[in-house]
Amino acid sequence: MRQYTVKPNDTLYSIAKEFNVPLAQLIKANPQIENPNLIYEGQTVIIPDLPAVPAQMSAIESNALNIIEDIIMGDWDTAFNRINTIRTDMSALVPMLQDAQVPGNLIREMNMAIRILEQNILQRRTFPAISQANQITYLIANMLDYFNVIIPTDVRRMAYFARQIIVNVEQNDWDEARRNYQRIVATWQKIRPDLLQDYAKDVADLDQVLNSLGTSMDRRDYQSAINNSVRILEILSSIAADFEQMYT
Repeated sequence: MRQYTVKPNDTLYSIAKEFNVPLAQLIKANPQIENPNLIYEGQTVIIPDLPAVPAQMSAIESNALNIIEDIIMGDWDTAFNRINTIRTDMSALVPMLQDAQVPGNLIREMNMAIRILEQNILQRRTFPAISQANQITYLIANMLDYFNVIIPTDVRRMAYFARQIIVNVEQNDWDEARRNYQRIVATWQKIRPDLLQDYAKDVADLDQVLNSLGTSMDRRDYQSAINNSVRILEILSSIAADFEQMYT
């Protein structure tokens, strides 16, 4: 927990953005501020420490990724069994999410995603089930914004987009693949400057692969698009492993 002295033109929103703290958590840590829309120069604002990531979040993400692999391998029974584990972990996680000020609509989205995934697995709908399991990893990334993470959450979002591009291409949905490509590029441009100094080689590799993937989109080249998306996942995995090693 830190203290910050309000400067001219500061708002709680700008302070939250500067310290990478969710606005809801900043407001909760400063009950002395009666009107969050009105702060004064010289006022002291408490910058809260973000809570640790609950083990259930990592477990849900891992099980969602494993479900994707199960479905690819045609092991529907194992995929279904993982749903029960995800549901149990989510039930235990909800109070911790609420304490961390995670928005209620995000919690509801996750519960809905789990139910839809279960239905798709029961009906053995391959691509809808894979997409829904992947959606769970995206929602986890959004929830992790409210916790003290080691790996930047945008790395997880980029992995989600890369996996989704593979699903799009497999279904010959090139329009949606292009939209997800634009999303992954936009996310990359946001985090690239922060990675450049410590991960120069990975940054250069990812720049090259993203350019190649863009060409694949333009040509609607199935194999090239798949290969480049897989390569993006490999580079992101390398970046994540480096973060883990550096900060643990």
